[in-house]
Amino acid sequence: MRALLVVPDYVSHWNPLSAVAAALTGRGHDVVVATGPALGPRVEADGFAHVQLRLGAGSNPGVSRSVRNAELDGFFAATHAGMVATLRYQAERRRHDLLWEPQAVAERVREVIEDVAPDATLVDQLAFGATAALRGLRVPFVSFLPGHPCQLPARGETFGYPTLRPPRFTAREDELASLAELCRLVTLEFTAVYNAAVSALDPEADALEDAFAAGGTAGTLVNYPEHLGGYAARRPHVGFVGSCVRAEQADATIAGLDRGLRERPRAYVSLGSFLSARTDVLRSVADALRMLGWDAVIATGATDPADLGPAPSSWVLAEHIPQIAALQSCDLVVCHGGNNTVTEALTAGLPLLALPFSTDQFAGAEDVRRGGLGDAAVPGVASAAEIASRLTGLLEGPAASKAEAFGRGLRSANGAERVADVVERVGARVALLQ
Repeated sequence: MRALLVVPDYVSHWNPLSAVAAALTGRGHDVVVATGPALGPRVEADGFAHVQLRLGAGSNPGVSRSVRNAELDGFFAATHAGMVATLRYQAERRRHDLLWEPQAVAERVREVIEDVAPDATLVDQLAFGATAALRGLRVPFVSFLPGHPCQLPARGETFGYPTLRPPRFTAREDELASLAELCRLVTLEFTAVYNAAVSALDPEADALEDAFAAGGTAGTLVNYPEHLGGYAARRPHVGFVGSCVRAEQADATIAGLDRGLRERPRAYVSLGSFLSARTDVLRSVADALRMLGWDAVIATGATDPADLGPAPSSWVLAEHIPQIAALQSCDLVVCHGGNNTVTEALTAGLPLLALPFSTDQFAGAEDVRRGGLGDAAVPGVASAAEIASRLTGLLEGPAASKAEAFGRGLRSANGAERVADVVERVGARVALLQ
């Protein structure tokens, strides 16, 4: 079987799908990955065939300190203003970013399908230009959501509005009402553009009521634990696969970390490739860990390590750290609530302190908090003393043991293999129809 995986040009989207690609190749299948020019070399370095498919104006193969632009600076400014300002900024950008040059994308998708001739196609749920083209071309596809289930809204929910968020993330009622209305209007506008892109290829195609809520024509899978948050009940036709965690080797930065009993707790800290630019938040976390006298592994990303203050000799600070490997030597995680870090930390059996900034991070943080697997604090507001107190509570309270048990369940399920099962079944059905 030949499987085509379609991924936006962002490393955070590729990470869980790389685990799926490895599972498929491990079963003897051919895998071809269609993505943009920035991520292409990473895909090839991981050992998979790559064909060019640009799905948007932006890309993120892994942001470094040298990568900044006006759009990113606007986003960072919004995060300083808080949850509502950030989500408003993202909603406005959504009007233009998620369905980039649909005619050009559709033509390239047609060429890719003809050249690759896949038996099964697995598409990132948020690659809307590709899914519109596949619908219009009547090519069956399985949708894979790498993020939180709130990005696949059920009836009555609105994409981009933080219905679920930790208690401390508050705003005035009029601000929340205005944000909800903006997200509703953006959904209507986006869906109209999406339907037009589909009908341009297939005039007989049925119009979608909500393009954000539409999954794959051959099935929909979510990279999220089924028993965290209770989302499956409202999405009965969606498969929750648990977590898709890639294999990763330790590099020189973490090769010497001990993996057994330690004199001091060790925290893994990462705000992701974009939000690592919030140096003020990373500094507060570093200050908290110094107050506690704990060890730390900090992925500094876009922040200069020197800006985090003096680092004890036992700390590891690097622009990029192999996260999966590093988690095996840590006791808890401080992160931005991004779905990759949340699911990877839980798979490793570690409790989390989430500092959410944007998109689905608020919902992920609240799921972890409600599930007793971690805690949440407001980035830029929480002091070093508050962060230190919450970290101590995670290790001294029940969260650590709960996370350890939760991780055992995720590891036994193996989400990537579950996705591969679905892709194989779709490929077999397509073969029968040919």
